Parts: sequence; C-alpha cells; structure tokens
Amino acid sequence: MAVVFEVSGQMAMFRKPYTTTSSISFAFPPPTAIAGLISGIVGISNGSDEDSCNARYWEALIGTKVSVALRSNISWMWHAINFWNVKEPQKNPHIQVKHQFVIKPRYCIYVDGGIEGKLLYMLKRESFKFTPYLGTAYAIADIQYIGHFETEPLEKGEISVDTVIPWDKDIKILNILDIGGAFKEEMPFRMDETRKLVESIEVLYSPSPEKKLLIDKGARDVTKCGNDVVAWFPRW
Repeated sequence: MAVVFEVSGQMAMFRKPYTTTSSISFAFPPPTAIAGLISGIVGISNGSDEDSCNARYWEALIGTKVSVALRSNISWMWHAINFWNVKEPQKNPHIQVKHQFVIKPRYCIYVDGGIEGKLLYMLKRESFKFTPYLGTAYAIADIQYIGHFETEPLEKGEISVDTVIPWDKDIKILNILDIGGAFKEEMPFRMDETRKLVESIEVLYSPSPEKKLLIDKGARDVTKCGNDVVAWFPRW
C-alpha cells in the first residue's frame, strides 16, 4: 500500500546545487527534499544540533520509495533576499541575492514501504513533529492527507502517467507533440548522513498537470494508486 498526501504553500524554493550567486529552483521537490519533508512530519531528528551538516534521518528511510506529481501549473517569480555580508562587512553590512521561487505550488506525494506506517499515523492525526516547509524555512507548507491505497500493477503497454517519471534511455514519450513538449532534469536522489550527495537521478515531467506524459510502460515500476498512475523512484 501507499500513503498519499498533498503539500501546498504560497511559495517554494528547491535550490539547484550548482547555482551560486543567484539561487535557481527546481520546479518540484527532488527526492532529497521529499526525504526531509516526510522525516520532519514523522519527527526524525537530523542531528543538526550537534553538526549543521548532519542528516541522520536517511537511515530511517531505507526501503522507502516515493513519487511526486504536480497539481498546479508552474509559475515563477524573482525576489532579492537580504543577507549578512560576512566577507566584507566594513563595506556594507548586507548584500542582496536574487532567488527564484515557485508561486503557489501544489504537489502530491506518494510514499510506499519503509517509513510508510509512521507517516500514515502522523498524517491521520494531523500532528507533525517539525514544521513542514517547501525547500526553505520561510516557505511554510500546508499538508492534506489524501488516503492510504493499494498499489495495483499495470500491464505492459501504453500508459498515461500522472507523476514525474524517472528517466532511462529506453523511455519513449508517445505524445510529445500533442502536449507541446516535456522537460528533462537531473536532480539529487539520495544523500548520506553528512549531506554528501550519493546518487543523482534524471527525470521527465510535464509542466502542466492537465498534459500527462504517455509512455510505453515496459519493465518500469509504474502502478495504479487510488485514481492516479504513479511512476516510482527506486527505493532508498
């Protein structure tokens, strides 16, 4: 079975790691951000009180697989954020850094195995250990529990997928012209307990929830979950 919940907010910012002076955001939370979100809901400490680089919740996520779907069209805005100038404070105590934000995002998160049972308990209680947020602490998230569903295997053939799709070289998008194109992105997939990147993953997605990608299922981990067709990331 799989736990399904929606997360939304006024804005989100999932910073791409290769950006420096200007912070650019992914359109949706990468698997590493989803890991932090569900660990915060459940209440697994990351150990940052001992070392700011700690991310100890990864051990508790072993065996968990997730997926994410866009529930709103992607809309962007830019803002300059004030920071302390720690390099040359004598010249100017503050500096302004441009940030890209997703405006009024809404995503659906699917969680299967591993931490699923603990997450289900907390979502049903609507009582979270740590404040959920969308990538950055000032982007507070609203959480809505959707349900707990059986995952039903699908036969091989053409299927219309509701979620982001993990990429492999054999994937064929069968309706690319009909939906006006798709996006391909590389993003962090898994880190170790010191926040060191262990593995990244490439994904395909449509920027609009109304324009679903039609693919040949093949041997991919794609199942029916409630009313949605879900393409799963590998288990952590």
